[in-house]
Amino acid sequence: MGKLYVRVGIFWAVPNKKEGWEFRVCQKSYPFSSAEQLANPVGFIDYPYSHYDEWEDARHEGDSKDCYFYPRGRILYDVKHDRHRIFADECLNLDDLDELIDFYDIEDVELCRDEHYVSAFTHRRKTEKPSLQYTILRGKDKIGENLIEISYGKTKILVELGKALDGGEQLNDTEKAVLQEKYDAVVVSHYHADHAGLIEQKKDCPIYIGAGARRILAAMDEYSGKTLPNNIVAYRSGKPFYIGKIKITPFLCDHSAFDSYMLLFEAGGKSILYTGDFRFHGRKNSDELFARLPSRVDTLISEGTNLGSDKPCFSERELEELAVELFSATDKPIFVLQSASNIDRLVSFYRAAKRSGRIFYEDVYTAMLAEAAGGKIPRPDIFSDVYAFTPRYTDGARKDMFFEFKHKRGHAGIAKGKSFVMLVRPSMLGYLKKLAEKMDLGGALLVYSMWSGYREQDKVKKFLEGAQGLGLVERTLHTSGHASKQDIERLKECVSASEYVTVHQIVYLKCYFPDEFNRSE
Repeated sequence: MGKLYVRVGIFWAVPNKKEGWEFRVCQKSYPFSSAEQLANPVGFIDYPYSHYDEWEDARHEGDSKDCYFYPRGRILYDVKHDRHRIFADECLNLDDLDELIDFYDIEDVELCRDEHYVSAFTHRRKTEKPSLQYTILRGKDKIGENLIEISYGKTKILVELGKALDGGEQLNDTEKAVLQEKYDAVVVSHYHADHAGLIEQKKDCPIYIGAGARRILAAMDEYSGKTLPNNIVAYRSGKPFYIGKIKITPFLCDHSAFDSYMLLFEAGGKSILYTGDFRFHGRKNSDELFARLPSRVDTLISEGTNLGSDKPCFSERELEELAVELFSATDKPIFVLQSASNIDRLVSFYRAAKRSGRIFYEDVYTAMLAEAAGGKIPRPDIFSDVYAFTPRYTDGARKDMFFEFKHKRGHAGIAKGKSFVMLVRPSMLGYLKKLAEKMDLGGALLVYSMWSGYREQDKVKKFLEGAQGLGLVERTLHTSGHASKQDIERLKECVSASEYVTVHQIVYLKCYFPDEFNRSE
């Protein structure tokens, strides 16, 4: 039947708050039929008035811009080729014009350029130099849960993608928003859940994390019968990579999570150093890190977990010495309640067990994480004095995992000797009760080596009460996985930042120096 009408016109594109466009349109419809097209197969159907003539009617009330400020264009109809042509400002592409194409009921369109339409807005945007910027979405006033956007021009990166510590299984509004938002990449400093707990739910962009941390995550998934998504890719310490024009350099640092990193972002002559979670009282040499870090950055975004605390942060080596003293003072079995993924702590207690003449036991899950960490980490596949155990009856894949380890023992074999150190978790109360049926646990030590706040969780509280009921004597031996105030001051002195921001703490501080006093916001 042919077209009933052809709609043509002129338009302006006005930027909105969502970084898209709103269109101001002047248009006219002309009758059209296929017969007329065949009779006059050349020429154009055009809008009869200029932008200048129509501007006063088209601009919104209160807009003081002149006719030539906003990106603009003209829509006409090419009769010969039976298609619309849009002549538009060079900053507009077809995706930008979707709304306009729908409005004009266009089926076939060609986008054309005409330098006549280069606007003052486009010229200004072309001459403006983009800057490296950051936005803290979450983490200003909470322990953990950092979500930070870093952008340069059109490139936008999300730093960290963790689960709220107090959020349960449900996603909060901020988490839903970042999962739906379009990013060029997500960059994660380490595998703790408050930094990486949601990364497997983000499928629409690459997610970067350290190579060792990726192995740990893969081992966690394997134990749970899952497979790590293939959009999670590895970076390595000191090896820069690019997202758009943003250069990212990871620096291996010390933390209670294995393979943790500080991240340096650089673009447009500016730099942002984000610390992730770190400390200088673990087993890594802080002087080596200082030697690799830049001597000056524009912005330092630092964790501040311990800024509001005066508690001492003794070192992992000091903790090891205290453990040796504690382990050597008894001939009873020793159980250690710690995080399976705290590889530094595993090393500290293994060394203390070895020095006090004790066998070291790791459950299958912990042993798999130790194996994923690799290197000289104590594990039952290569250490003769480290044994795997399984805290409950297993079959299928988990049974296979247990039997793959070279050194392993069941609970009956473990109960035949009492000179051991066994790593346990809150889910293992039933296993302790099973051991208690085969050996005397009265007076055995239970070493609590986690953040004190976990004591308030129901599962931890139930475990501690149950262990006490079996006759275990509890002792606390723990040091923080986070930087002390002195550690943070050392880092600030090392990188000489013009701007200092703290996250991952109860109080949010933003400090400019040397010209302004510190202030709270």
